[in-house]
Amino acid sequence: MISKKLSLFAALITTLLCCSCAPRQAVSITPKGLALAGQRTVCGAGPLHRTFAIAAVRAQVQLAQNLRTETWTYGGTLPGPVIEACEGDTVTIRMSNNDTDPAMGTDHGFDSHAFQMDTMRFAAVAPGETLELTGEVSVPGVFMYHCASASATDWHIKTGMYGAMVVYPRERLPEAREILVVQSAIYGDPDQSRHIVQTTDRANANNPFLMMFNGTVAHTPVAAKVGDRVRVYFVNVGPGDSAVHVMGSILERFYISGNSRNVVYDVQTGSVPPGGGAAFEFTPPKGQSMLVDHNNLRFLAYGMEIEFDAE
Repeated sequence: MISKKLSLFAALITTLLCCSCAPRQAVSITPKGLALAGQRTVCGAGPLHRTFAIAAVRAQVQLAQNLRTETWTYGGTLPGPVIEACEGDTVTIRMSNNDTDPAMGTDHGFDSHAFQMDTMRFAAVAPGETLELTGEVSVPGVFMYHCASASATDWHIKTGMYGAMVVYPRERLPEAREILVVQSAIYGDPDQSRHIVQTTDRANANNPFLMMFNGTVAHTPVAAKVGDRVRVYFVNVGPGDSAVHVMGSILERFYISGNSRNVVYDVQTGSVPPGGGAAFEFTPPKGQSMLVDHNNLRFLAYGMEIEFDAE
């Protein structure tokens, strides 16, 4: 019933906003590049040296509702591909700056909040060059990574250069269905063709046209079994705090910063600051439950929700 009411409300608002809009086409909750291997697969008998190659590239991105935008990205997707490691691993990031358009190409860097190192090592490199970072990830958690480009950093993040890095704890967590959710925003208004050109006016004012999960505003429901635990690894790119809440359920465990040593039990809503991460677990009840940001319910009409269907 809740889902039907929200769907009717969404349809009404969408009609008011744009009578010519086509209906949303749902996509998977874990688009290519965001599917998790999970803790049990990633964490072996001991620490490993893992290497990840990521390209900074300009791309056309489809947001659903026929909305699209041209933006900077890591790997051509919004958000960038997930990076998975285990506590104590050594991680090497090789970021190639493929933003080489002669007229529009610019410098890009790379900063992962999981790294503890001299920040000057995150500094941007010119088009055609490669930045390499190597460091031990000694603290488990769910971390944001993003472009580091001096005074342009905020603009580069808001126009698409971000992603999630999950560092699993070495101590085994209870078995669960594990998914990744990255919350972010679009800072521009659509033209008549539904193309969005992002603007510094909206970005500087932290005034998004749209907020979304995993780079889209249309998700297929997540199928679950009654009694099964779901664990969500969550990054909030911003703007503002995310008040994560699962309608119809309780967050049985909420891990601050995604670190299993920072656990709070049985909460209705968990707060995730911009640039921060978290992990949380819940057991979907029979029927429907829904992940929302209680601080941004105004974007429900656009499809900023993830439904879980348990049988």
